[in-house]
Amino acid sequence: MKSFRKTLFAVIAFALVFALAGCGSSQTTLEKVKQNKVLIVGTDPTFPPFEFKNDKKEYDGFDIDLIHAIAKEMGIPKVQFVDTEFKGLIPGLQAKKFDAIMSGIYKTDERAKVIGFSDTYYPGGLAIMVKENNNKIKSIEDLKGKEVSVQIGTKSVKFLNENYPQVKTKEVEKNSDMFLELESNRVEAVVTGQPAAKAYAKEKGGVKVLDHLLTHEEYAIGTRKEDGDLNKEFNAALKRLKDNGEYAKIVKKWFGE
Repeated sequence: MKSFRKTLFAVIAFALVFALAGCGSSQTTLEKVKQNKVLIVGTDPTFPPFEFKNDKKEYDGFDIDLIHAIAKEMGIPKVQFVDTEFKGLIPGLQAKKFDAIMSGIYKTDERAKVIGFSDTYYPGGLAIMVKENNNKIKSIEDLKGKEVSVQIGTKSVKFLNENYPQVKTKEVEKNSDMFLELESNRVEAVVTGQPAAKAYAKEKGGVKVLDHLLTHEEYAIGTRKEDGDLNKEFNAALKRLKDNGEYAKIVKKWFGE
């Protein structure tokens, strides 16, 4: 009996030492991604042509193709997407629900205070969308006193509230809801990213995007502040894709020449 107890105590002591040693280890996100051979990415798939779910309910779009290509360049064979509302992407990243976020996210000074960003992977900017037969709204000045739909948590909300408080913003959860508000005549206009607005207008018809950009923005991949090594890998992979022509092929597929 005593021998059994000694053996049991020895096993327990070994287990405790092993557990404590494990607590002291500090595996980085990049190391974990390479070890598990999967990159977990948070995205809100309601923003075509950047990210959406196609007829087969598969993740599709420019961002989706690009992050697959980036992961491949990094030697990561699998990308796993986590469907998350846009407003929950940064909190989810900070809570370590995913390794990175890629969802038509603008690189802003405010966001850069709490998360890290990769190099810019596509230029963008805010634009105004109205009904095709609307000839009264020609600039942002014409939206004063009118109701405009914007997606909650996006740059559109902050931009209008800070610079044009006379514009009545109607915040909705999803990108698709924002366009539906305009189609249903519940708002006078939509303010959103120009590339997505143009893609929507081309596909659906009945709406138009005003030529003048309200802002000039940059799309980037979001990471946690401490994951600078992962950002470097993203940037190196993105550069290789640009150098070998693969990036240009993806851009052409989703945005034309």
